[in-house]
Amino acid sequence: MRKKVLPLLLTAIVFSVAGKAEAGDKGFQFAPPPFAILNLRSVDVKTDTSWDYIGMKMGDFKFNVLNYGTGRAVKKWDSGGFSLGTNVQLILGTGKFDMGNGDNSSFTLGGMGLGIQPNWYFDLKGNEEDDFSLPFYFGPHLTGSVTSGSLSFKTQWLSYYDATYIPYYGYIYTPHYVEVTDTMRMTTSVLMYGWQAGIQAGINLGEYFKFVPYVDFSQELGGTTKTTISAIYTEAMNSTTSTSIKSTPIATQPGFDFQLRKIALSLGGAIKNSKSGGQDGTKIKTTVFHIRFQHKFRSICGI
Repeated sequence: MRKKVLPLLLTAIVFSVAGKAEAGDKGFQFAPPPFAILNLRSVDVKTDTSWDYIGMKMGDFKFNVLNYGTGRAVKKWDSGGFSLGTNVQLILGTGKFDMGNGDNSSFTLGGMGLGIQPNWYFDLKGNEEDDFSLPFYFGPHLTGSVTSGSLSFKTQWLSYYDATYIPYYGYIYTPHYVEVTDTMRMTTSVLMYGWQAGIQAGINLGEYFKFVPYVDFSQELGGTTKTTISAIYTEAMNSTTSTSIKSTPIATQPGFDFQLRKIALSLGGAIKNSKSGGQDGTKIKTTVFHIRFQHKFRSICGI
């Protein structure tokens, strides 16, 4: 039975730090929301520092991701420019896994990920004043992650053979099994590439606040994953496999920012309900909260 369960576990737990917390046939992607790109002059540079919490619940599994992100946007022409975002993530997952024999085994997973997302952006309505703006952006991304987890379960282990002698026939050996708790350890490394695009709106709410709703689209175009599995007693599980990852469905994530205009601080979040891309269509709930600090300054050389 465990030989059937193991491929399902591997299918469910392949992690990337790109995309929009969407599950496909190959696993999950965790990513923070985009940085706001609003009302830059041709000589302005804006830097962002962000702390993001990303939580995902899928069945009995719950994953928590803490993301530290940095961004830099430069206005290169009248209506647009270039931006660059980077992410460093810590991943922790816990949950229960049904081994198919009535045993609900505890599962834990931890790891880290890195990502880089360059973008070109164009502001359809913004100008040099801090008023209404409507920028859209698009660009590629490259992400990687390494995660390691363990799963404990009950199994039967061959302890000894009982030998019985039958005259004129010979010895008959009867195996004797004992129940033991086995531990499967799994390490997965993932490298993926894709694209993202989206649109934002900067809406002033009086002198002190700005409301920034947005919708972000992303897709993983491909990648590769390597998984190493080892077990103490169930030696048939021991393996190392490398797999090419195909493209995933386009993910859509709306969200918002509330900016405090006088102190360059923004708070925001998003809640999303979706289904996995597999045949079971498992429901997924994703919650994102973030706090960000911005700094805008004049640049003589425009970098």
